[in-house]
Amino acid sequence: MNQPRPPLEDSWNLEALADIERLDARDPELADAAWAAVSDVLNHHKTGKALGARHISGGLTGLFRLKFDLPGAKPERYRLVYQEIGPNAVRFWGFGPREGQAVYKAINRRRRTGVNSEAWQRLPATKPVWEK
Repeated sequence: MNQPRPPLEDSWNLEALADIERLDARDPELADAAWAAVSDVLNHHKTGKALGARHISGGLTGLFRLKFDLPGAKPERYRLVYQEIGPNAVRFWGFGPREGQAVYKAINRRRRTGVNSEAWQRLPATKPVWEK
C-alpha cells in the first residue's frame, strides 16, 4: 500500500502575502480560493503549469502557475505563481489577476528588482485554511 506523501514545505515572499490581503479586500471568497490553491499545491492535489520566457511579462523560467477563482467561475481569472526549490519544498511568489499579464509582470518585477528577496518566511502549518 502506498503511503501518502507528506505536505511540501513552503516559504513565502512577503509580497505574496500582501497579494492575498488585496484579494481579501476585493472579496474574502477570492482569498479563500487563493488559500485553497496553496493547499492544493502543498498537499500534492494539483501541480501548476511550467512558465517560461514571456514576450509581454518577461522571463519566468523555473516558475509554475496554478489557476484559481471564485467557485464556479469559468474561465479562472487568477493565478498563483510558485517555484519548486527542492524535491519537497516550494516558494510562493505571488497571486493576482491574469488579465493583462498583471500577476506575471508583478512577479517578474519582484524577481528582477529583488523586492523582498531576503524576506522569505515560513508560515505555520496550523493555518486554519490548510486543515480543510
